[in-house]
This record gives sequence, C-alpha cells and structure tokens, in this order.
Amino acid sequence: MAKWIIVVDDDTANLKMAGHILSKNNMRVTALKSGGSFLEYVNENGMPDLVLLDIKMPVMDGFETLGKLRQLEQQKGLMKTPVIFLTADEDVDTETRGFEVGVSDFIRKPFNPDVLLRRIDNIMSNSQEMQNLKSEATIDKLTGLLNKAATGVELSKLCSDKTGCLMMIDLDSFKLVNDIYGHEMGDKVLIACAEIIKSNVPSGSKCGRIGGDEFTAFAVGVTTEKAVGDISVKINEDIIRRAKELMGDDMSIPLGASIGGIFVPRYGNDYNALLKLADKSLYTVKKNGKHGYGLYDDTEGEDETSVFDIKAISEILGERSIQDIALQLDKDSFSPVYRYVIRYIIRHHINACKVLFTLSPENGKADTEFNDCVDEFGNHIRGSLRKSDIFMRNNKNQYFVFLTDIRADSVDKVVSHLVDNWNAKKIPNITITHETEFIGNNSKHVKTDKVKKVIVVDDDVINLQVAGKILSSGGIHVVALRSAEALFDYLEKEAEMPDLILLDVKMPGMGGFDAIKKLHSLESSASKIPVIFLTADESEGSEREGLSLGAMDFIRKPFVPEVLRLRVNNLIELVTLQNQLYFEVEQKTRENKNLFIQIVSALAAAIDTKDEYTKGHSSRVAEYSKMIAKRIGYSDARQDEMYMIAILHDVGKIGIPNPVLNKPGKLTDEEYELIKRHSKMGAAILKNIDNDPKLELGAMHHHERYDGTGYPSGLKGDAIPEEARIIAVADAYDAMSSDRSYRTHLTQEMIKDELRMGMGTQFDPKLAEIMLEIVEEDKDYKFRG
Repeated sequence: MAKWIIVVDDDTANLKMAGHILSKNNMRVTALKSGGSFLEYVNENGMPDLVLLDIKMPVMDGFETLGKLRQLEQQKGLMKTPVIFLTADEDVDTETRGFEVGVSDFIRKPFNPDVLLRRIDNIMSNSQEMQNLKSEATIDKLTGLLNKAATGVELSKLCSDKTGCLMMIDLDSFKLVNDIYGHEMGDKVLIACAEIIKSNVPSGSKCGRIGGDEFTAFAVGVTTEKAVGDISVKINEDIIRRAKELMGDDMSIPLGASIGGIFVPRYGNDYNALLKLADKSLYTVKKNGKHGYGLYDDTEGEDETSVFDIKAISEILGERSIQDIALQLDKDSFSPVYRYVIRYIIRHHINACKVLFTLSPENGKADTEFNDCVDEFGNHIRGSLRKSDIFMRNNKNQYFVFLTDIRADSVDKVVSHLVDNWNAKKIPNITITHETEFIGNNSKHVKTDKVKKVIVVDDDVINLQVAGKILSSGGIHVVALRSAEALFDYLEKEAEMPDLILLDVKMPGMGGFDAIKKLHSLESSASKIPVIFLTADESEGSEREGLSLGAMDFIRKPFVPEVLRLRVNNLIELVTLQNQLYFEVEQKTRENKNLFIQIVSALAAAIDTKDEYTKGHSSRVAEYSKMIAKRIGYSDARQDEMYMIAILHDVGKIGIPNPVLNKPGKLTDEEYELIKRHSKMGAAILKNIDNDPKLELGAMHHHERYDGTGYPSGLKGDAIPEEARIIAVADAYDAMSSDRSYRTHLTQEMIKDELRMGMGTQFDPKLAEIMLEIVEEDKDYKFRG
C-alpha cells in the first residue's frame, strides 16, 4: 500500500516539485496551501503517514499549525503523526525550536530529490518501528486482543468513564484440548474464543487476554442480569459450535466459558478492585457446575456449610494454566505472598534477591508516551524472568522484583540481561536505574535430623531398585529417575533440593559428564548439589575426567551395600558442615563489607560538603572509575575495590581550609601548593588500612600525569599505579562536566577535545580512549555532575 504524504506550503512551485518527486516514487501525495486548510482536511479525512510542513506561511505558520495538529490528535486519541519542517532558513535557533516542539526533521528548500526521499524514508521507518513497538506493548500476539498490561490501562479508563459490566471469563476444560489434541489446536481454540468474546459484547466494549485461558471484557451499556445471561449463553453456544468445526463433530470435551461479572459503577470505578470481585463471582460459577455466569452481589454471603472434596478444590485452584513467566501481583496480593516466600527461603536455606527498578523520563516530562513505556517495562519483566520470580508495580514508575533461589554471583547477570534486552529495543525518553538487596541464608544452625534426600539417576531399572533399597533401609529418602533429562525436569519443578545426586556415567541421550556440566551452569541452588558418579568402568581416565568436572566421588557397580551407605552418608554430612561454615562466614563478611561501605561513603560525603561546588564528586568519580575498570576487564571483586579506592581519593581535602577550597577566583601560588598537599594527606590517612594498601596509592597518585609532570612524586607512564591512572581520567571528566566556582560545566564536545589533547600527556591513552567511548555513548549527557 502506497504511503500517504501531505505537503503543506503556500508556494505552488514547491508543492508541484515535492508532489512530482514523491509520486514518481510511488507515494500518494495531497497538496495543501495553508495550515488552516490542512487542519480541516485531516479532521475530515484522517491522518496521513507523514506531513511535510512549511514553516513560513501567511496567517498560520508551521509552528502554530503543528501545535494545533497535536491538539487534534490528542482529542481523537491518535498517535502523533511524524512532521518534517520545510524551510529555506539556515537559522540554528529555528531548528532548535523545531526539535523542541517535536518535529521529526528539517528539509531545506529548494529540494534535493535524493535528500528528500532519504529523509522521508528514515522518518517513516522509525515511525513504523515505534508503531510496531506500541502494538507489541499492547496486543496479545496470539489472539489479537489487548494484552494484560494494556487491558488494565484501557479497562481502567472504561471503568472510570462508562456504565456497563466488567466480566472475568475463564474457559472450562481447556486443558483437555492441549492434552488430547496438542498445543497447536489449543492455540486455534484460544483464537476462536477470543473472536467469539469480542463479537458478543456491544460496540465500544473492550476485551483482553490476561492469562493462558483467562479473558476479561468491559461490556459497555450492559446493566441487567438478563443482558449478561444472554451474552453467556451466546458465548457458550458459539464455543461448542466453533470447537466442533475445529476438532470434529465427535469432539466430546465439555468446553465452555464461566463468567464472573460486576456492574460498573454500582460497586465503584477502581478496575483492580472490581476485577477481584468479578473473579470472586467467577469462583462461585466454577464450583457450581461451570458453563454459566455469576454476578457479584454484596448482599449475599458465602454458604459456609458447603463442603468440597480435595479433587474439587484442586480443580478450581489448578485448572488455570501456570505460564512460564514471572508472576505479577498487585500490592495487596504481593504482601502476603512475599512474607510467605521470605519464611520459606529462611526455613530451607535458599538465597533470594530484591531488585527495585525506577524509571524516569529523560526530558523530565511524565507524559502518555512515558507512561506507556513504563507499562511495557512491566511486560518485559514478566517475559524475561522465571515463573518462580514475583514482582509488583510499586507506584507509577517503580517495579519491585523478588528473585527466588538465585546465587549471589548470578544477580548482576540476570539484572544486566533484563536491562540490556530492554535497551536493545531503543525505546526513547526513558532512563532506568536499579538497586538490589541480596538475601543470603541467615541460619547459624543447619538441622541434621531432617530426612536426607538422594536422587539416583540410572537408565538401568535394576540399578535403581538396588540403590533405592540399600539407601532407604538407612533412612534416606530416594528419588529414582531414568535419564538426565528427567533429572532437570525434576529440579525445575521441585522446590526442595536433594542433598546428593548419584549419577550414572553412561546413559542414552545425555550422559553423566554432560549432565554435570549442565548442572553446574544452572543459575539456581541446584548448581551446588554434590554429585557422585556411578560406573562399571574401572579406567583411571574416566575417573579423572569425572573428578575434574566437579564430581565428589565415584562408586563402582555392582554396589556393595555398606560402601554405598557409608559414602553417601559421609558425603552428605561433610557437605552439610561445609554449608554451615560457608553461610556463617558469608554472612559475617557481608555484614563487615556493608558496614565498611557505609562508613566510607559517609566519610566521602562529609569531605565533599567542604566544597560547595563539588558535592557528590567522590561518589561520581567512584562510579566512573568502576565503569572504566569493568571495560578493561577487571573482575567484579576488583571493580568493587576500584570503587572504594576512588571514593576515597580526595580524603586528604579534610585538611585543606574551607576558604581555599571555595575560593571563587584564581588561587595564589601559595594556595595552589596548599591544595596539592591533599594527595599526601590522604595517603597518610589511608596508609594504616592494612587490608587494602591500594587505597593509599589511589589518594597519593591520582594527580600524577602520564608524561611525568604531575604531583606529588612526578611518576611517569606505567610507573603510576593503574588504579591512580583510572581515577585521574574519571576525576578530570567529573571536573569538566560539573559546575565549578570559576566556570559552568563544559559541553560534551569540549570534554572530548580535552580528553584527546590529554592522551599521552595528562592521561593514559588507553584509559582516556575508554572514557571517550563512555562519553560517546552518553548521547543525552546523563553522567553530568
């Protein structure tokens, strides 16, 4: 389909030229000669794909026309149409003003055909990409209905503004479709049900898919029980008819829909609160036979005499499929689940991590586009994390995430993966920050009287039976599995991990050696389960390879009962003791580290307050230094050390008089010599910290220059400690990007020029190049102090 371009210009020659160029390249062109006629035209005929708008026109210029276009789009609930300004003006101020009001680009007159076409193509490609992102953020890919996040947004608006019925719709017996006919047929049934629901609610209503086989709809104008009943009957009739068309007339699955409804605004306007009440009505329908509807009535109490068997309760609770995504809850629901999970991880010695994501608009304006991005970030979290993770939206721009069963060294990987994948979408106008709190095992006493649990993995049934009999006779709970694949399925589904795995070396499919490699690569506590290999192979090579892969021991087949029992029990007791010691040491180390960081940060902040123009300087230099350290290959531990060295680099300023530090004019030679003394003062303060002598070196040498002309020691090149060379670059960047008593901050271009000029003289060239890369990537100058 040809792209539609509207050209608005009071000059007929320009209209003809633009029209000729564009139509020649298979674009549909509409030419209009004034801003007023353009606004009347789009109000009656709809919005084009792109507008070419002249700036200087009589009566209404391009800026006024653009402002009124945006008002019209907002009134009609339309996305912003991309606009390119046409101008013969070379004035930079005009161009700046244009970009400030949201114009997509500028094209100079007279037109260069190639430039005109290339710029239009670029803008329209970007616009199409944004529309696709918008669609992905709001539409459920399978059914075409609104997705869960968009459903919440759109139905909240309807609940606030319209009268009708909010309906929670759950498919009955849908799981049997997947089990009997396969998931491909299940998808076809879901698509058909979505179409049926959408076609049976009144015009103006909205529908969404909020779970595997769960839907919700706001039926506009539906205010009576009879109307809800008619919709329910029609939906159920259409589902059976359509299901038989898809699966055959002999289809005997009792498919249908149960509907829980609540009238709006009779019981309020809050969508989330109303949905809970509708779900309560749905629950009543489910337990009373399904294939029908129920309406919330606050005058009716529950029948406390009703008794259900375990099968009925399990069906009600478990029929809805559990998707392989993180669980998002509202605040009220999150709190009890969070408290339960905390108790569970403490009881079972499992690690977890809290992550708080905060999203901010880069332009400072929390507009509709920003709010849409925040909604989409919630969907991104749901799809990126595991189904064992939970999260909630804390407020309009924050998400609180709880990662369960995760190693400390995996937290950064998970968070970075989530943020990097989001950044790869290149969604504009949003900045994401996060903070984490790791929850390790606080237990100082590991119970030794609990039943020991061992998984035995062997493709030979006889071996499984023999091992199970030997170990269970000693009070050990045994789980027997016939393949490595079955082992990983078991570990994913089971919350309680075994104490030990007995793993056969040679099995069809995945062998024991490949299995232990995969086990150790898991980002959960399962990766730390000790493994003993089972083998009939007497060769040293096999045993050497197994032990090198991390196995704790080898046990020969056929089993000697007493040897098997002793080795298993001894190894479990050894690992239990090791874990107990590890947790105690880890806890104390973490407490000491946190205390040290807090003390150091407080000290650095206190020092920064001496200089009213450099508040926050030390922490910013520490962050930049850590970024450089990461890029040159420092380990996580060395990056943390680099941060500590850098945050204390100016500790010597505590001995410099405030009038000198805050002098607005140029320093005298005597004052400058006094300032220079802060390096040696800092080193003297820090030299007594024996655990990390590099703290002293960072303070002492961060003003050395690469060419040897710095102070206090005049060191040159690689003779300057690398940590001090890193701080020198980070320190200079913060000084240049911050307002000082004698000047305002420099522009990014000026900073880049200074960094290049200082390569090999003031700075280590390699480190200055890395800082340049960081500045280049910081397009919006976010790192400015």
